[in-house]
Amino acid sequence: MTDWIRLLNEAPLAGLMLVVALGYLFGQLSWRGLSLGPAGGTLGVAILFGSFGLSFRALYGIDNPPVTLGSLGFALFIYSVGFEAGPRFFASLRGGTGWRFVSVGVVVNVVALAVVVIAGRLLGLNASVTAGVLAGALTSAPTYAAAAEVCQDASALAVSFALTYPVGLAGVVVLVQFMPRLARVSLTSEEEDPEEMPRPRSPELERAFEVSDDKICGKTLKNLDLTHTTGCFIVRIHRGSEVLAPSAETTLEAGDHVMARGRFDELEVFARIVGPEVYDRDLLDAMPPSRRVRISGRGIDGKSLRDLELTRRHRCLVTSITRGEVVLEPWPELPLQRDDVLEIVGPREGVRAAAEELGRFERSTDETDIAIYAGGICLGILLGRLRLPIGAFDFRLGLAGGLLLTGVVLGRYRRLGPFSAHVPQAARQLVRDLGILLFVAETGVRAGESPFLGLRDALAPALIVGVLATLIPVLAAWAIGQFVFRLRPVDTWGSIGGGMTSSAALVALRRAADSNEPALSYAASYAVASVLVTVAGPLVVWLM
Repeated sequence: MTDWIRLLNEAPLAGLMLVVALGYLFGQLSWRGLSLGPAGGTLGVAILFGSFGLSFRALYGIDNPPVTLGSLGFALFIYSVGFEAGPRFFASLRGGTGWRFVSVGVVVNVVALAVVVIAGRLLGLNASVTAGVLAGALTSAPTYAAAAEVCQDASALAVSFALTYPVGLAGVVVLVQFMPRLARVSLTSEEEDPEEMPRPRSPELERAFEVSDDKICGKTLKNLDLTHTTGCFIVRIHRGSEVLAPSAETTLEAGDHVMARGRFDELEVFARIVGPEVYDRDLLDAMPPSRRVRISGRGIDGKSLRDLELTRRHRCLVTSITRGEVVLEPWPELPLQRDDVLEIVGPREGVRAAAEELGRFERSTDETDIAIYAGGICLGILLGRLRLPIGAFDFRLGLAGGLLLTGVVLGRYRRLGPFSAHVPQAARQLVRDLGILLFVAETGVRAGESPFLGLRDALAPALIVGVLATLIPVLAAWAIGQFVFRLRPVDTWGSIGGGMTSSAALVALRRAADSNEPALSYAASYAVASVLVTVAGPLVVWLM
């Protein structure tokens, strides 16, 4: 082992990449649905390698270089957090039913901050340990990264984060699985709050049917009005050797094979009117490709798919909606938000008309505007250095605050005059993940040089505070959601998972609900919480 460490110290960039690679793989390992994730896995591996003597000093030639790969990773990650949250952050704050989801997520963060500050002071924890405990209890890499900028003991921060991260991860998943049972409620319950928007009954399906009922033969689709009668949408017709794109004036003839899209119960009604289901390979091969359309048109934000009537007016069908990192199933009453990305299928002219009305076609995933990241990070760094005298205080946003604020604003307003910024989701995810892994790897290795120096006798108190900071905020948010806002259980727990910015919680919720229903409340809560957890890092250090 010593020889390997010596070799890596002579080639420190290779050592850094090895820590990132092993940490990422370690974070992917799961047990009963639990995994540390890339950041947690990398931090653990980095501390381990650091304890064996790995060092990146030779990478920079001096002990405290002003710019490192870790600091670059920090800037990329914090800016990415704001850039991702920007479009949904403002939308989540604008009224509608979503404000209750956001409020539950805010409760999680506020109570968690209060718990760690009060318990940390009572148990004598210093600011660095307390910040690490908060980040671990919330399983929040942004909290850890933002706290690292201002805390005095990076080693204590990293080790306390690594120590309590599994507690927060396991705690929220266990609570998601068992709390509904203890409360004797079901996340799959079909009871609906009349004040809440209706939810989809089942996913959309595509099936082929043979026209055999004489009552509909020779009639146009406009006269038959099958979309309103059955809820299904005809996307293709196979007649003889031709595959046709239907229009309102298209007539149905005996023996036609039609490809219809709808929910299971709607397709059953469609079959009773049109004819039996058949298998038609030519129809499957001729299905039109979907186009991705980003919502940016005026007057669209807040409207539902039913209000837009895309099927009736443009013969188009929305097959999925991507909101941030969450994919939502479309249903008529779902209100759209700015920067939602819709998958639309239909005739070319209809899809083009719908895109012009809704916003614009999503640009190719091969194109990335690097300037929005490089320029935004430059602006955020400079903004964070500005000092604003407020009374007797000399206020400064700091590096994390400047990057977060710039990311949120530029993420929301991606079009500046004639210039339109475009960064595909995959590219944004890569930058964000690489940023946090570089930062965590470098700080973790440094912490590993003396992993328990900053903790000393604080290991047990840190674990106790970590458990309390996971349990109490979840219980408080659950009570607020259930008894104050009267949310359905599935929405309460989705909001809690979003408030903790925990993807593991969303996975557990989807399994428990046996559906994607928690995704809507999770997405609304996550947008605001991702900003709050980042702000909480420096704030907890200041409060301690």
